[in-house]
Amino acid sequence: MELSQTAGECAGSCRSCATVGSCPDRVVCRCLGVTEQAIVTAIVALGLRTVKEVRQATEAGDGCTCCHRELNAYLAVYSPSSSPAICSAK
Repeated sequence: MELSQTAGECAGSCRSCATVGSCPDRVVCRCLGVTEQAIVTAIVALGLRTVKEVRQATEAGDGCTCCHRELNAYLAVYSPSSSPAICSAK
């Protein structure tokens, strides 16, 4: 999912943010004032994989839940791969 589909809807306040990670200071969760940078940093640093984990780490999405679509988009880009790495060396 592209964030351009959700930017400006509900919690989105920056219509020029068409790609994930393009507006680090943009508030994604307006209920609790959580920025894109805080969300991306938590996903990468903590290896978060679910919206529930993002909520627990940042509180984003704990209010009206309108930003959950965007949180899923950030997870799709920044969370670690859910499948294990395959080594072809023998």
